[in-house]
Amino acid sequence: MHITPAHLLLIGLTSVFAAGCSNLASQATTDDGDNQELPAPATEQVIGSISYRERIALPDGSVAHIKLSDVSRADAPATLLAEQNTTLFGKQVPVPFSLKVEPAMFDARMRYSVSAQIRSVEGQLLWTTDSANLIDVTQPVVDLGTLMMIKINGAVADDAEIVDVDAFLPFTANGNEPGWTLKVDSERMSLSRQNDPITILTPTPTTTREDDSYRFNASTEANSVIVDVTPELCRDSMTGMPYPYEASVKVNGETLKGCGGAPDSLLTGREWIVEDVDSKGVIDNTQMSLNFTLDGLLGGRAACNHYTTSYQLTGEGLSTQAIASTQKACAPALMNQDEHFLEVLGDIQRFELDETGALLLYTTDNRSIKARALPSTEQEAE
Repeated sequence: MHITPAHLLLIGLTSVFAAGCSNLASQATTDDGDNQELPAPATEQVIGSISYRERIALPDGSVAHIKLSDVSRADAPATLLAEQNTTLFGKQVPVPFSLKVEPAMFDARMRYSVSAQIRSVEGQLLWTTDSANLIDVTQPVVDLGTLMMIKINGAVADDAEIVDVDAFLPFTANGNEPGWTLKVDSERMSLSRQNDPITILTPTPTTTREDDSYRFNASTEANSVIVDVTPELCRDSMTGMPYPYEASVKVNGETLKGCGGAPDSLLTGREWIVEDVDSKGVIDNTQMSLNFTLDGLLGGRAACNHYTTSYQLTGEGLSTQAIASTQKACAPALMNQDEHFLEVLGDIQRFELDETGALLLYTTDNRSIKARALPSTEQEAE
């Protein structure tokens, strides 16, 4: 089962299910099934510049590559429409660009993006854009302003898909037998192993996408370190604690397997609707709920009253604190369900997610609460 945390950002990936190219107005289908005319493409020029924030000089003879591509399909290589290559002798950033195109090259249903790279005279990738820079094809001249680039760190293949994971960092992963810990932030990556007194430290490499995984290739002459992080539900092999990512670390010929990310990301950012308490269904037309926040609060609705408490996540499990609730009087059946629900909730010691995505909260004596995430559209409606 794939779990996609809310703070995970895949920058530069687009998906549009349409094909073809026309200089005429295109048809788009609205949600109610009606066809809608799209404005005819009019773009004849795309202009802007590329730069970066770091005060680092480019080697003489570096080449700036700027490309305009059709990026409509995430499952197919981008189609090149126009490009500009500028050799930089005695020049530094910003580097201006101007791409000449024809309106007939575009289809209003598709997406088109400008990307840029700077390579050394030997062809080594030095700088790159890492996000989509989409153009509005209805404008005769599209001015993208200054496109900011990131510095390439670590080993990156020429055809690698580079992604921005700033919202994903800092990231921590752990494994067992023997124990190991990986920590990654925007500047440094460190790997500590239980049987090795030396901690491997490297600058955080540029992040690329390999199939369904994020890859950090921090290999140097001294050490070979490749980290793959996959958004897949992972359970700690000793505690059973769920994590949002599987982590694989290949270090100098050894492969370490473990879990990573923040377990609370599996709980927060959604409302959970209770389906049963201690294997007993809830009363019809009562929507009991659980809402976890990033700052450790837990609250929601019981069958009759609202409640609030706090929760704590450790490497061993999840626990709640004293529960406060409103004192509204309801029918006896609802009051009894309130009491039972809050009693079980107050004794929670761990949580799991089953193969269907349902949240399972367990007490030490295996009483349980089962809840399912409310679809995002329903949450927005509320």
